[in-house]
Amino acid sequence: MSALGRVYGDFDSDGQLVETRGPERTVVITRTVTTETRPVESPKAEAPRTEPAAVHHAGQPPQASQPPLPYPLAPRPKPSDLVLDRTRDALLTPFGKATLTDRYLMPGESFQDMFARVSCAYADDVAHAQRLYDYMSRLWFMPATPVLSNGGTTRGLPISCFLNDVPDSLDGIVGVWNENVALASNGGGIGTYWGKVRSIGEKVKTGATSGIIPFIHVMDGLTLAISQGSLRRGSAAVYLDVTHPEIEEFLEIRKASGDFNRKGLNLHHGINITDEFMQCVKEGRKFGLKSPKDGSVLREIDARQLWQRILETRLQTGEPYILNIDHVNRALPKHQRDLGLKVNTSNLCSEITLPTGADHDGRERTAVCCLSSLNIETWDQWESQEGFVEDVLRMLDNVLTSFIETAPDGMHRAKYSALRERSVGLGVMGFHSFLQQKGIPLESAMAKSWNLRIFKKIRREADAASYILAEERGACLDAQEKGMKARFSHKLAIAPTASISIICGGTSACVEPIPANVYTHKTLSGAFVVRNSYLQDLLETKGQNTAEVWQSILEQEGSVQHLDCLSEDEKLVFRTAFEIDQRWIIELAADRTPYICQSQSLNLFLPADIDKWDLHMLHWTAWEKGIKSLYYCRSKSISRAGFAGQLEKKSSLKAVASKTDYEECLACQ
Repeated sequence: MSALGRVYGDFDSDGQLVETRGPERTVVITRTVTTETRPVESPKAEAPRTEPAAVHHAGQPPQASQPPLPYPLAPRPKPSDLVLDRTRDALLTPFGKATLTDRYLMPGESFQDMFARVSCAYADDVAHAQRLYDYMSRLWFMPATPVLSNGGTTRGLPISCFLNDVPDSLDGIVGVWNENVALASNGGGIGTYWGKVRSIGEKVKTGATSGIIPFIHVMDGLTLAISQGSLRRGSAAVYLDVTHPEIEEFLEIRKASGDFNRKGLNLHHGINITDEFMQCVKEGRKFGLKSPKDGSVLREIDARQLWQRILETRLQTGEPYILNIDHVNRALPKHQRDLGLKVNTSNLCSEITLPTGADHDGRERTAVCCLSSLNIETWDQWESQEGFVEDVLRMLDNVLTSFIETAPDGMHRAKYSALRERSVGLGVMGFHSFLQQKGIPLESAMAKSWNLRIFKKIRREADAASYILAEERGACLDAQEKGMKARFSHKLAIAPTASISIICGGTSACVEPIPANVYTHKTLSGAFVVRNSYLQDLLETKGQNTAEVWQSILEQEGSVQHLDCLSEDEKLVFRTAFEIDQRWIIELAADRTPYICQSQSLNLFLPADIDKWDLHMLHWTAWEKGIKSLYYCRSKSISRAGFAGQLEKKSSLKAVASKTDYEECLACQ
């Protein structure tokens, strides 16, 4: 619907409206054609709503009430219905235009036409589509690649990131292989959990199992064989519990040495770290590796030695990803905990934490990632824009409905999961650019203050939108079953945004710091030299925006710490990702964690020769502060950004265009 809802009240950690000023507290819901004020009832006592509030579609008379509408809503908005502002092309950089042209535009389509196409594809009506177009064309937010690329077309689905479980049976393993082929052939990136499968040597009906590694090797071959649409080849990540008896060999699956038949060189991998394991590391105790079948301890290992191997592998290769699984499951919304649901795995980018596997009804779930990101760099433009977050979440709700209605039968587990929980992942980008715009160092109390302010606001407005949409369209089935009023089980997740941040004027990716003040960014669209625009403006005011100054920055690998024309405070503002004290990255991530329902793609930027104790303490502090996941560990030898003019001079920096630069799932960008 084109109208915006408004809720006055506060929300608890599960997104439920709470009474903060006694029984006179009211919820005011505003619509285009009707406004009604009603007293707030206890969410637990309130029966699930099955019919929406008043609905008004463009060109139709108001309707008092009607059953939930199927997708697509009628009449569908058309791009020709919208007022386009083609002068907004000027907001796009040459890099952004090249990215859109190479990978997103339909034949004969302009940049503004594309924004209009996507807006109309997932809007409630013309008015909603116009607002979405305005937000997108002003670069206030951007949908993830599958929505942007496929919205309003027949060339693919709007969701292409999935999570699934492998059951402990041959039929179950083959079933997941088949599902992964179906997902990848439709442009999907996949995160698969193998922790339920018995380890090597455990008894099966015909003797003893060969363990998980040979089956992962087959998945590796399937991943390599299936093309991921026209944009890139299929990608997949495999996750395993730190308690699994094959955890030590699992750590080595991406290393080219050893038996090729027991490798997964084209896969990514992540490890589920438990609180019990970390306590054993702390106390220097032995740690039991347990049978997935019955939980019995099959053997014990030194917890500290395994922890050290995990960290050394991360430093050398960037992986495995870390998923602090107990933190994740404690943060599940109450209605999912009450249903007995559990998170076992994450996705290719470690920000999605949704239940998978058999649920309370005995049906298998394959979780889906439905994503868009707000541009924090433009915060001052949209912070006071009423209904902005709700509009974006309305769009994501329509994306989910579109996927449920149009995905092929081979994705029936994913469709079922989307229908039951309706989880979405609204994220952000441009956080570091926003701080630099205001002259605020990332390593500062002011950055902490802005971090909290931003994420508190986004979470509250997301909770309100979920509540309003539950009133209007009905709660998701998981919440409805437990008497909760929530359209979305999960609302927020911070994805990497590597591609869409380029489209949004080259803003900084997600919540991570800028890698360098000038660098060569290599993508599927080519190589582009990127300069920090805020530094460029500052140098211009000082009469120092010269080729000689930029050449000196290049020679210092993107750093400005040598520039005498900058004050010490200014040098702090423009510290690069590798110059920033990574404890601040952890601190800011921990501060925002309570407001992120799912997780955040959190990279660490470390020197290759970092002291082992410092490496340990960063990861330990992340766990201790409740951070749910860690993505890549980027050392200088595998960094994402190459410094212009330096690729031939310093082999350690060929990083920038290294393999790890392109291993992020397009669904999360």
